[in-house]
Amino acid sequence: MVGTGLRWGEISALQVRDITLRGQHKVLRVQRAWKRQEDNTFLLGKPKTKKSRRTVVLSPALVEIIERNIAGKKAEDFVFVTAWNNPWRHGNFYNRRWLPAVALAQKEGLTKKPRPHDLRHTHVSWLIAANVPLPAIQARLGHESITTTVDRYGHLVQRLDDEVAAAVEAAMTGERPALRAVS
Repeated sequence: MVGTGLRWGEISALQVRDITLRGQHKVLRVQRAWKRQEDNTFLLGKPKTKKSRRTVVLSPALVEIIERNIAGKKAEDFVFVTAWNNPWRHGNFYNRRWLPAVALAQKEGLTKKPRPHDLRHTHVSWLIAANVPLPAIQARLGHESITTTVDRYGHLVQRLDDEVAAAVEAAMTGERPALRAVS
């Protein structure tokens, strides 16, 4: 979740057929998501919005994780499953995996009690720290509107006064601006 920015209902609904690991770009396609019903059960259906149906490029580290999780599986099998090869249900994952992991992290000094959705926010903060443009973040997260992205994460965008001044100077003088190294 932290490596893709996907919502819980999206990542837990990924099937092997949603993954492409051949070619230049290794990607996953968000095609479906688990939806909570009024009776508190979950149903597999369409993602949250039209723009939530998207393609997400995978880093080499994520490719390794996904390769381990899809080895020997059929196209319709879920990528992330329990030890019994069943799809993860939110409550089951939360109680059996998430809470013990948080408790262990708290013993090691974590002072907060994060939720799984906080991994999505962490993902975005990494992208913003790397100066990834907000429209690219909007597309990666599947936000229907850039306003959602700006309202939720705009406060994290560092002031880019030096970059703005350099761009204006370059436009006025015809010189190319010096690019800041991003680490």
